[in-house]
Amino acid sequence: MAGVMVLGMVVSLVSGGTRFMLAKDGWVTGAAGLCFLGSAWARRPLAYLGARPLLEGRFRSDGTPWETLWENEAAFRRIWRVSTVMWGIALLADAVARVVMSYALPVEVVPGLGGLLWPVTMVLLQLVNGVYYRAAGLWRLTAGYGTGARRTA
Repeated sequence: MAGVMVLGMVVSLVSGGTRFMLAKDGWVTGAAGLCFLGSAWARRPLAYLGARPLLEGRFRSDGTPWETLWENEAAFRRIWRVSTVMWGIALLADAVARVVMSYALPVEVVPGLGGLLWPVTMVLLQLVNGVYYRAAGLWRLTAGYGTGARRTA
């Protein structure tokens, strides 16, 4: 997130026409989407890192630390990698929509539509992710009904 903020500041320093300034949020959102996609094959993907402080130990959890699940459950790792790709694709789609709006629509309507696009993207993304988590078995894994062998203390 800090990187996205810094990128936003750098892009705001670039001079350009009105349309470029309207498209700026799209370029920053696109960079965030690329970061998500790139992290899908990193040691820990961004969706996992972002969700862990919010979800670990909550919502149907048996208290198993996520690091234990990560190490022992291939399905758990796959869920977070797929979720990260979903976030990356959604952010890239949002970015494309912002840039297209900035250059194709009347200048006076773009800020309002851009402000509306972000919550719509986030709500849709959360709904799709929630359905995916349920279908992929995330809540079964965190509740202790995983498929792989777990180490016990």
